[in-house]
Amino acid sequence: MSQLSKMRHSRDQWKSKALGRGEGQRYQRKENTRLRARYDQIAKTLSAAEARMRQLEAQLQGLATRPKVEVVHLALQLFLEARISFRAVSRVLALLVGVLGIRKAPCPQTIINWVIRLAVVRMDSARACRGLPLEAAPFTNGLIWMIDISIGLGCGKILAVLALDAHHHQRESGAPTLRHVRCIGVAVATSWNGDTIADFLERLIATMGRPVAYLKDGGSDLHKAVALLEEQSLGSPCIDDISHAAASMLKRTYQDHPAFERFLSACGQASGKLKQTLLACLTPPTVRTKARFMNVHRLFTWADRVLQLSPPGGAKSGSMLAKLRTALGDLPACKALIKRFRGDAGALLACQEILKTQGLSPATLAQCEPLTLAMPTATLRLEFTAYLTYELQSATPLWPSVTGWVRLRMPIALPFASLRFAGCRLARKRNKSWRSVWPGSTSSLRRSPRLPSSGVRSSRTRSASRVSVRIPMRIMSHSYRVPKSGQIMRQLSV
Repeated sequence: MSQLSKMRHSRDQWKSKALGRGEGQRYQRKENTRLRARYDQIAKTLSAAEARMRQLEAQLQGLATRPKVEVVHLALQLFLEARISFRAVSRVLALLVGVLGIRKAPCPQTIINWVIRLAVVRMDSARACRGLPLEAAPFTNGLIWMIDISIGLGCGKILAVLALDAHHHQRESGAPTLRHVRCIGVAVATSWNGDTIADFLERLIATMGRPVAYLKDGGSDLHKAVALLEEQSLGSPCIDDISHAAASMLKRTYQDHPAFERFLSACGQASGKLKQTLLACLTPPTVRTKARFMNVHRLFTWADRVLQLSPPGGAKSGSMLAKLRTALGDLPACKALIKRFRGDAGALLACQEILKTQGLSPATLAQCEPLTLAMPTATLRLEFTAYLTYELQSATPLWPSVTGWVRLRMPIALPFASLRFAGCRLARKRNKSWRSVWPGSTSSLRRSPRLPSSGVRSSRTRSASRVSVRIPMRIMSHSYRVPKSGQIMRQLSV
């Protein structure tokens, strides 16, 4: 190969290599240019985003946050008006932090402290709580006192006294609610009897005057307390709560019924067989042992409806109808009891709805008359009629010229949640002594560790082995009570 050929060959190899390197470098320069432009664009976008973020942060910091007073008011409204728990109030406020302009949602304990302060302030301001005195009772304070005792809370039992204007049904069109009542006294003790309740009410009367009437349940301790005040010339007419009175009537009528225990046993067995099955939607409602006859009608309503799903006739083996009939057990044998109880309880509930909303008067008594006549049990019908007549004639001397009287209901459970915490916090002691709070004073009165006994055994301390209900075990000596013999003994004198 000549020298010229070698030189040409070497030049061609160098040229091909140079062209290859040039293409790679040109591609690299293009990519660097594109990446540099992309980087500049991203940098500009990032700078704009950071500027927008700083602007939004400045606007957020410049917004006026909601004052703490408004936060406290909102929390109390959620608790008192919406009637949700302390934890639920805290969760709702935490959810609305950004919308409401709240820096931090209060915890449940903070809300509890706010409710306690509100309860203390309202009890301290109860001294000025007055109503318009009645013409027939000019020396009263124009208020109806509603008295109730909690079943048991923490270290003791709470006695709460609420005040309702005696002219409520002349001024308002509906039933009393939470905003219509005021807490005028709350006390906590390890146990309560007639003497201690009368002593507490006597101190309230010395501060606020004598009430127009007392509204209470059928407890023997409250009944004795009112009787002791009557002996001291401090008594006032007594109104029995219609819900507790109706529950007592149902208890006396059906507690010893031969099919009642069988019905309860069948419901319990049906509940165990229906749970965690395809028929779990037909599980009977839960009825508490305490105050059973105040809500046992729900169980009879369930039984009546579920028996309608099981018509007479044969059922294929393994079908849903066969499984339902197996789960119901002895329940179909209680149809007569179910029909009779629903007739009695339905009439009582309808009358309660009328009286709790419109109050007891001759007009509402006339509205209840066709309902009571439809009750299948004659003894219960006569007893309930005698109860309404007795209460109406007892109120006639006080309200001679009005058409609507105070509703026969004990709304003590409505504001009782706030009183529980206030009562426990104000009365918490390491020993067994008890403290009480009444209007105008938040100080405590030390009492002996063991409260004096009145000798009257209350139904609240009875054992729950037999019947655990929140009504007295024995029949009170009211004139409208109907004895078991069926003879009506009514003394309509006040």
